[in-house]
Amino acid sequence: IWFLWIVLDMKREQAFSTVNWRRYLDVNTNPRAKKFLESRGDDVLWQIASNIHQSATIKKTKQLVLMIHPNAGAVIRIDESEYTEVLNLCLTWFESRENYSVCSKIQKFSENISKLKKSSKSKKRLSKII
Repeated sequence: IWFLWIVLDMKREQAFSTVNWRRYLDVNTNPRAKKFLESRGDDVLWQIASNIHQSATIKKTKQLVLMIHPNAGAVIRIDESEYTEVLNLCLTWFESRENYSVCSKIQKFSENISKLKKSSKSKKRLSKII
């Protein structure tokens, strides 16, 4: 079983360089990503979707940093502005696998994030008015 680790404490003995998530997850950017996702895609993409949801709704972080594989030379970075794009990638993956129960969960994650964005924008407009 492959796990993702959220890199929370960078004060540990080993520091990691960060790369954009496309380097390991976008098959159009990196052909090796296709092979990686074929063998581990279900686990990896579900964990990424879950972590994005938690990061956006509970922790409200500006970016998410994850270790995809213990032997990878870098950790991936997903900026808050890309959360929806990565969730769409996950959704497309599970649709192609006809795993519709996971699709519905990811769709709810995406809806929750959209609601938070709308709420945040309305609060900003209200504060400008006041």
